[in-house]
Amino acid sequence: MNEAFVYEIDQDAGHRLPCAAPPTTHEVLAMRGLHVTPPAPVYVHEVLSSGRAGRERPAASVARIHLHLARAWQMLIRLRGAEALLIAQRIERQIGPLPGPVALAVRCEIAAVRAAALVLQDDAGAALAAALCALRLDAATPTAHVALTVCRCVYWRLGDPDSFYAVERREPGGQRGRLHAVTTMFDLAFDAAIEFGQMHFNAARLLADDALDIARRCGAGPAAIDALPACVMAQVLYEEGSIDESEALVAARLPGIRQGGTIEGALRGYGLLARIAANRRQPGQGLLLLAEADVLGTKRNWPRLRAASLAQQVEMHVAADRIDQAALCAQRLAVLDGQCGAASSSARFEIARYRVLAQARLALAQAHSGASAQAPAAVDLAALRQLHCDTVLRRDRYGAVTIALLLVEALLVTGLRDEAVEALVTLLKQAASAGLHQTLIDCSERVAKLIDGIVRGSIVPVVDVRELLPFAGALILRRRRAAADVQPGRDTVRDTARSVAAMGLSERERAIIGLMGGGLTNKQIAVRLGIAPETVKSHVKHLYAKLSVRNRIEAVTLASRLGLIRLSGCVHAGD
Repeated sequence: MNEAFVYEIDQDAGHRLPCAAPPTTHEVLAMRGLHVTPPAPVYVHEVLSSGRAGRERPAASVARIHLHLARAWQMLIRLRGAEALLIAQRIERQIGPLPGPVALAVRCEIAAVRAAALVLQDDAGAALAAALCALRLDAATPTAHVALTVCRCVYWRLGDPDSFYAVERREPGGQRGRLHAVTTMFDLAFDAAIEFGQMHFNAARLLADDALDIARRCGAGPAAIDALPACVMAQVLYEEGSIDESEALVAARLPGIRQGGTIEGALRGYGLLARIAANRRQPGQGLLLLAEADVLGTKRNWPRLRAASLAQQVEMHVAADRIDQAALCAQRLAVLDGQCGAASSSARFEIARYRVLAQARLALAQAHSGASAQAPAAVDLAALRQLHCDTVLRRDRYGAVTIALLLVEALLVTGLRDEAVEALVTLLKQAASAGLHQTLIDCSERVAKLIDGIVRGSIVPVVDVRELLPFAGALILRRRRAAADVQPGRDTVRDTARSVAAMGLSERERAIIGLMGGGLTNKQIAVRLGIAPETVKSHVKHLYAKLSVRNRIEAVTLASRLGLIRLSGCVHAGD
């Protein structure tokens, strides 16, 4: 575990206190470029002094404080971080007269509440400081599990997997409730996200599935608390070409993301749905989703979400040859980047990354359209190379793929064809070994022609690529099939008869999925069809397997997207 989490026992006070071994909390933050005020050391001193003071505080006050803490945790489970912070501030004003051991436990719990709430507000630096403070006050409390999870989240965000894996994995003591389940779910979701970033897709799928299973058992609420693992699973499905199933997973959670989801769920959810819209040649729908994400980012004060939305808007405008609109979005992104100097280092890195990608796409589009004779020189190769190097160092291989594709295109535009071919071959080797498909199928026309040239033999790389030819040929074939199946301006979903044949649904199963879309429970469906509730449950189980979904909302969303049903009412989450 990280050296900052070293403890020793004070035999006189009977509490765990931080030992003097470096680095300090502030030093840990400074090493990662996080400019935050270090937590005041007055906490432990106050605890010791209150332990020597009298114990005049009535038991009713302690009970009231514990009730407020329970409310704060409930707000966090509902992903309402701002309300949890307000409750924590009120509790702090009531701690003074409490006995020493009680005050210590309360301060530890408040610090853990604050850490989780600040993560929800996307303030990584302050969240890490609060989490370290909670662990130093008392690493033995049940809520220390939350503080450790916050540390893992921040290290993941910082692109520091070594520190992420070094954080202790601990089973909390005491009674396990919903808080423990939610914390464990997020632990698994972060593991899944890291594995996905390293393009270990099978591992990411297994971890995300475990996280979703925990969320189902603990009852995920309307705030889409399971959006992150669902979006990781959807990203894996997308890369495998299961686009309809991918969309169903995310679309089912979009209302909860709008209502009060996490930024990580919003980033992946909106981004993936916009990619799916682009894949189906529906830029209008994609741009509406991205505009909604921009508004949500402004409302929640999430500049990362706004930056991601603007960068993807640039990409979609460029694909539609709307260079002027792309330039306006790129300008807005540059202004946003300039306004985020006080953001945490992780947010600054990501916002700067989006800006570099947007500027590169815009410059490449201008070079292609001939809008400016100087456009090829405007492609900043040095910035793209540095960004690719930094992303690889953060072990985000999946994020590096997008940058590598842009770099290949930029090398072509600037006349460095041999280097472009070499970079593309390296990327194809990585993609073939990892099982990366759809991102390469979605590549630009310039890169696709380069891949096609390698397959046909008109372009001969320096290295032997015979083993890559089947994979590269399959990418080109799937790209052509997708282009042939898609007609711009029309809904590209399969018709009902074709969908039913593909999914193998029986007449009874179609009737049941239709009634589920009308909001009927299993018992109501049984009455309507005149069959036993157990029979309905059996049909529903087979439906989930055939549609590759995990609950009623996903099943109904996918069935609606495939044209199997027309939604006419609410969908109940349970039976």
